[in-house]
Amino acid sequence: MLNNLMFINRFLLARLRRIYFMALPEGKNDFKKSRMYFTVGDSAAQTIVQLSGGTFLATLMSFCGISDANIGVISSLVSLAAISQLFLINFFKKIKKYKFLVCFSALQRMLFNVIYLIPLLPINSTKKAVFIILLFFIGQIFVQIGAPAQQDWIASLVPGRLRGKYFSIKDSIAVFVVSSTRLIAGIILDYFKKRNIETGFIIIGILIFILVVINVAALSSMKEPKTSYVNQDGKEMHGRLAKKARQNVKTVKIEGNGILTELKEAFQNRKFRKAFILQGLYTLSFYISTPFNSSYQINELALPYTFIMLVGFIANLYRIYISPKLGRLADKYGMAKVLRYTMLALGFYMLVMALTVPGNAYPFLILSSVLSSTAWAFVGIGLFGLQLDFFKNDKRMIWLTLVSSISGFFGFIVSIIGGTLLDFLQKISLNLNGVTIYAQQVLNMLGFIIMLIAVWFIRYQIETEKVDSNRKDGRVSI
Repeated sequence: MLNNLMFINRFLLARLRRIYFMALPEGKNDFKKSRMYFTVGDSAAQTIVQLSGGTFLATLMSFCGISDANIGVISSLVSLAAISQLFLINFFKKIKKYKFLVCFSALQRMLFNVIYLIPLLPINSTKKAVFIILLFFIGQIFVQIGAPAQQDWIASLVPGRLRGKYFSIKDSIAVFVVSSTRLIAGIILDYFKKRNIETGFIIIGILIFILVVINVAALSSMKEPKTSYVNQDGKEMHGRLAKKARQNVKTVKIEGNGILTELKEAFQNRKFRKAFILQGLYTLSFYISTPFNSSYQINELALPYTFIMLVGFIANLYRIYISPKLGRLADKYGMAKVLRYTMLALGFYMLVMALTVPGNAYPFLILSSVLSSTAWAFVGIGLFGLQLDFFKNDKRMIWLTLVSSISGFFGFIVSIIGGTLLDFLQKISLNLNGVTIYAQQVLNMLGFIIMLIAVWFIRYQIETEKVDSNRKDGRVSI
């Protein structure tokens, strides 16, 4: 019996080693399958983001008695969680394989489905709010820890000449899955809001659980074109051979290889600085306004969930249609040029939201949704693709970590400032010629002005840079 248990244990450990540490792609077909699995996993992950944030999280927190300003700040905890990447930068440099780290961090999204079960607990609203914030923040820390490794992993699976095409198609599929699920979840919340909203929360929690399983399974099925220790024949070593090779490697202490040195080296690079400034402008514009729009639609504009989700679903069908076209344009004319136009569309979305009041909420929500879908068809892809174009291949993982963590922390600070400003503006009751001005309108106007500055920066500082093509990604190296 004991021998059988030992055999099963060793078999399982060997199986896990093969899945998470020996998953080298052996040909173009492995790369293609891995990209397909990533599309499935990322679609599930993006759906989890939507179900554990935005309107749904705002509804849950409002039910637990959390104010509009605090909802916006709490929603931005995802940005504060990104600072955890900075403290693990030396750990990231030491690990040879990223797959296990990415899959383990993805599994922690289970915490998000637990959040929707908290309203069932027999405790007061204050304690419920504390548990929601705590679990949401811990879950976001794990997600952010795995984010740079996942980005570098998928970048290594996609040839540079196909980035725009692949990421736009992947995004289109993800958007369809996300918008369909959001529509269903919105109908569920609307139905149970009039009866027993706790039941609606339970159903959303179950949906998140299923999506986490799909996400982890898809990531586990991918290949990773990254080797650890290689022998004289160019073949990767594992087990005892790898352990022996590790022991034979002389440990050389490199002075000044900590966080400060990495920061200094990164900011000495002109292309890094420009990519970082652009990310900072985008972060400032986004977090000063957008985190407060979900609660604005629910509370001040009094829009029904089903209408919000239905309009979002139709607008996202349009996004699915244009996203591959924008991706092909980016491959042809460059990431920066297409990014400039889509960020301008994002700015106009903020302008429309700044002009939205209860009297015009229905038509203006439709207009803002179209502009938002146009922008998000490429903004995320463009910012990421621009960083891949500008960052050195051997420093890509570290520089992605630096940008993500610093801009994330900056985004959280901006959201706190935005929340404070929102509270202040709501207390003084703004009006113009007898017309009530809502605090969210002011914040969106600020976001619009900053986004115009970002568009100008792309045109005169980013598009003037020459892009060095990376020919290592998407190829079998050993």
